Amino acid sequence: MIMLSRIAESLFWLGRYIERAEGISRSLEVQYVSSIEEDEQHRLRDWTPVLNSFGQLAAFFNTHIEANFDNVVNFLVFDEDNENSVINCITQARENARGVRDMISKETWEILNVTYREIANFDMERVQKEGPDKFFHFLRERSYLFQGVVESTTFQGDGYQFMENGKFIERADQTARILDVKYHIPLRRVEDVGSPIDIYQWKSLLESVGAYEAYLKYYDTKILPIQIAELLIFNIHCPRSLIFCMDKAIRAIQALSNKKGKFFSSKAEQKLGKLYYQLAYGNIEEVFFNGLHEFLTGFMNDLISIGNEMNYSYFGHTYLF
Repeated sequence: MIMLSRIAESLFWLGRYIERAEGISRSLEVQYVSSIEEDEQHRLRDWTPVLNSFGQLAAFFNTHIEANFDNVVNFLVFDEDNENSVINCITQARENARGVRDMISKETWEILNVTYREIANFDMERVQKEGPDKFFHFLRERSYLFQGVVESTTFQGDGYQFMENGKFIERADQTARILDVKYHIPLRRVEDVGSPIDIYQWKSLLESVGAYEAYLKYYDTKILPIQIAELLIFNIHCPRSLIFCMDKAIRAIQALSNKKGKFFSSKAEQKLGKLYYQLAYGNIEEVFFNGLHEFLTGFMNDLISIGNEMNYSYFGHTYLF
């Protein structure tokens, strides 16, 4: 049982770490694209929401004075002293995979090794030289490749389900964070709301989560923030929406217990189900009336609670967070 719990936890976090690395790069990409047309003063001011969104503001300013592009990207991507940096997420994913080699495919292990080696060859000088947009695209591409290899080569038993559960819990968290980052990006004037630069920022958000074309097909209209939020929160057909992720996460848990319907096998499954149905019966008008930021904050807190219950229900220990 102890060995099973350890393996389950390693696979769960393998899924989470890869998704987290991608999510950090997506948030940075949104911020970078949104700040391209701003002057230096606003570019500096705009980088603190990303740090705040990941709960890294205090840790960052312990070692840095300015929250400029170079400092923030270096801290969130390359800083080995930051346990949630992209490089550390990839390293931890690789270490977790090493401990469960018999539970993952040879191809999965190989792509993790290649990704680890490739990202180790980057630094801020190379990012600036080759272009930040190219670097962020590289990070997303490696995540896509990993997900494709896992999907097409992994035996879809219990180990796969733990990896899926971790992936979609993390993905939901990252989508919520990206939306929250845009919420915190300040515009210079009230009249800038709905302006070309505001619309450009919202379009960049859609593109960063690969949902721009889906938005145009579904709404067939101009870009409206309320519709973007609706797509990324309530649309079950959008792979990065909150409800899509919760649906996939609870299906993975149900596959472990072989129980479906009104009965649940653990508190983690119960809380996942409750959160899913809150989304299933919610609507965007209510969210905006009560506050998008407040809704997203509550959702992310619920995910923390679910993660704690996963620790207790499946991994043999209590609260880690």
